[in-house]
Amino acid sequence: MKLHGITNKEETVMQIVSTLARRQLAENVSLESSLKHDFGFDSLTMLELCVEIENAFNFSIEDKVSRIKTVGDIAAFIDNDSNDITVCDIDYDIEDYPFPKTKKHIKQLRRLMRISLFTWKFKVRGLENLPVDGRYILCPNHQSHFDSLWIWTAIGRSHVDLKKICCLAKHEHLGNSSSRLLLNLLGGIPVDRGGNTVPAMKRGLACIQDGYTMLLHPEGTRTLDGKIREFKGGAAKLAIDAGVPLIPVRIEGAWDIFPPHRKIPNIFSRKGRYPISIVFGKPITPDGKSVEELTAMLQNEVERLGEMV
Repeated sequence: MKLHGITNKEETVMQIVSTLARRQLAENVSLESSLKHDFGFDSLTMLELCVEIENAFNFSIEDKVSRIKTVGDIAAFIDNDSNDITVCDIDYDIEDYPFPKTKKHIKQLRRLMRISLFTWKFKVRGLENLPVDGRYILCPNHQSHFDSLWIWTAIGRSHVDLKKICCLAKHEHLGNSSSRLLLNLLGGIPVDRGGNTVPAMKRGLACIQDGYTMLLHPEGTRTLDGKIREFKGGAAKLAIDAGVPLIPVRIEGAWDIFPPHRKIPNIFSRKGRYPISIVFGKPITPDGKSVEELTAMLQNEVERLGEMV
């Protein structure tokens, strides 16, 4: 049966997308609408979409997210679930991550932290703002490949259980032995940023609920010019779903040490050791706030912390 040329199934899909896009009327959504470009759907919104579609149709689209571009694509997959699935060229099981750490792994991570403290000049402020129970999401700006290592170094083992830390990292790191080791030491959860990111987001949420401390860059990717990019809503949505606070973090100096064009970080300058400044802001609780409100508060605070570095 069709209503105004649209099947009941397509109309239901449009209504679901309309709700997630925070539109009041389904008429604002068409089958040709782009989820990313028209409505700004990010990884966490896609996760919500998967849940709503499964509830409505008892059909999972999680393994097809990388191929879904428009509203019509969703309805087409529901009508025909025999389509081939795009498979990542790096084979891994998301449930294996974050990789369980042995005593050897902890020893290696602590060694990297000591090397960092010796090699670069750290200036750290705001550690008193970190909740003692470890249940929070660190949200730093993103300047370099080593941001996560340096932030955990700044926190130190006395402020966090190194066996229960995690972060999201692009799955390409699994293709190189050195970067794979660093990913595992830092509690990396591989994410296919150009394809299906839903499994990584679900795994991250499960880890937070299991007591892990998560580090997530709200910008989604490194800055190319040292300036902070617009924050996405993923961190805020995770905080709301997990019921944990966001910790705004400002890191400065990392871009000078390890800018995008370098394959290895700078070690010494004419003035001696390169400085790294890291400031931890006060927790931002998600209670009663929308994703948009929480994201805006987070970005404003991270930018404000720049005055303290």
